[in-house]
Amino acid sequence: MPNTLYNLDSANLFIGDDDPSESQFLALKTIKIPGMEEQTKDHMGGGAVASIKLGMRSFTIHPLTFSLEGFNPTVMPRFMPAGAARIKYTVRGNVRDIRTHDDIPVKAIIEGRMTKSEISDFKKDDGVSTDYDISEILFYHLYFGTQEKIYFDYFAGPNGLRIDGVSTLSGVARNLGLA
Repeated sequence: MPNTLYNLDSANLFIGDDDPSESQFLALKTIKIPGMEEQTKDHMGGGAVASIKLGMRSFTIHPLTFSLEGFNPTVMPRFMPAGAARIKYTVRGNVRDIRTHDDIPVKAIIEGRMTKSEISDFKKDDGVSTDYDISEILFYHLYFGTQEKIYFDYFAGPNGLRIDGVSTLSGVARNLGLA
């Protein structure tokens, strides 16, 4: 079967779970679903002729970032709430398979803290928008259709990371007596 292209053509953001009253689909301008990055360290052996970067099997989850049109009085108060609590953010999207024209759902659930709320410069006829960053992500779940693509649960330790439904650190969890 030939390759295809997948195009995210629509997106929605819910502040919390999928409660329709928390939907931001009319105000959403941009959104960046968190990516992951493995930490590395430089290594140069005493007799080696080249240095290498060693993967350390520890990861950084990049922030969820989004921009909303104008002021948003229901979202802005989520910045540094009492007790600096983390809340859920749910991203839903529609991905179109360009070859088959199938619509595929994408869903990301992110639990984190809003650490940035920045209102843009005002410009006549453009108004303003507000940019937000969600950091301190301790839970992250990403689905493409019905397939689990990323599962991350900070408090589960090495058992809390799956890529494409496969535990990436199962040997570590076993050796630490956690599996």
